[in-house]
Amino acid sequence: MKVGFLSVEYQTVDVRTAKMALFDNCHSADLFVTAEIGEIDGAVNMLRAACDAIVIDGNVDAFYDAYKDTLSHRPDHFELDGKLHSVAAKVDYKFLTDKFIPLLNKKIKKRYAVMVFKTYGKTQDELKALLKEYMNKKSKVQFGFFDDFLECEVHARVSTSIAKEDMNAISDRLVELLRGCTYAYEDISINERVAGILRAEGLKIKIAESFTGGALGAAFTSVAGASDYLMEDIVTYSVASKNKRLGVPFETIAAKGVVSGDTAYNMALGLMASGDCDIAIATTGNAGPSVQSGSLGLCYVALGITSQKSIAVIKYVFNGDRDYNIKSGVKNAMFLLYESLISYRRQKKQRETMAAAQAQQQPAQQPIPQPMQQPVQQPIQQPQYVQQQPMQPPYVPQQPVQQPLQAQPTTPIAPFAPTIVSPNDGTDN
Repeated sequence: MKVGFLSVEYQTVDVRTAKMALFDNCHSADLFVTAEIGEIDGAVNMLRAACDAIVIDGNVDAFYDAYKDTLSHRPDHFELDGKLHSVAAKVDYKFLTDKFIPLLNKKIKKRYAVMVFKTYGKTQDELKALLKEYMNKKSKVQFGFFDDFLECEVHARVSTSIAKEDMNAISDRLVELLRGCTYAYEDISINERVAGILRAEGLKIKIAESFTGGALGAAFTSVAGASDYLMEDIVTYSVASKNKRLGVPFETIAAKGVVSGDTAYNMALGLMASGDCDIAIATTGNAGPSVQSGSLGLCYVALGITSQKSIAVIKYVFNGDRDYNIKSGVKNAMFLLYESLISYRRQKKQRETMAAAQAQQQPAQQPIPQPMQQPVQQPIQQPQYVQQQPMQPPYVPQQPVQQPLQAQPTTPIAPFAPTIVSPNDGTDN
């Protein structure tokens, strides 16, 4: 059924949330209208003409006043001209799923099962290409694609009337097709996913920030229980702080610049030098708004793995204003960390499998321990730089951005399959 939303004076409903909730039940959110008090009647008539049901939010007292001659009281739900109307001062996900949608579902017989894929690094067109075998009118699966910053949540809807074995086969195939770009199959954020892996593996992380100015640490602490894995977050914004707190050599900064792969590398190295963390992540760059030698939006993220005695440095260029660039830096860093943790888990499983096989062959031998935390002796390795196109959603600046950089196609993260480029590519401050 087609649903229209009327917000009187102000909107409380989240458009993306409403579209997802309705799609999952084979309905659609077609129109969202905001009207002033004097425009209520005209807006309702327009929505009635185009939609099967209407949700009213915002200044609902004004709505009831406009219809006091039609309604004998102020009901939360009523039918008018054969169409359902639901009224709530605040329309959130709970209202839609617990109150409004069950009323809609009384008018339809079919029921649906929904599979959720939280994906990243792919555009809608790229996701549709991966799912091309199901993207036709005769398919038993219908898809909803719901974009969020650098992510796309894919909902796959299947009628519960199909055979159970068919549904399982479809589920297995969709997981296979979207495996490389899915970080969760439930409604959790990338922050929660990363936190869950760190906690499950017993890993400790340290953060040093310049470009992201504390926003990366805030992403970690937005998840309850961050003290289980987050040891510290240092915002070393000045040259002196980078040297004093992290040991970044003044000579490196003088030769390469604050915004450089070498500086990011040494920031991560400084975190790892104490030997009491498993992972170190550092950011440096120029978020804007000033443009210095074309470095606007330039960002380096250094990711160190203590047990591997390695640090990878990823170079990004973002194409927005200051807030957009910082948000992009945080999100890309989180996805980079997620990929690294998945790689760590895979390698850990391989080691455990090999150790179990060796134990069966030689039961008297004790397996060789694989400690995560080891003191780091400088230097770990020479810096390795990976030029990577960042994930970037379409950007509409609030104010004109000076010398915007050309947006590049989105590509999935592959931090441990790098193309090595020259380290002398970032000397701007």
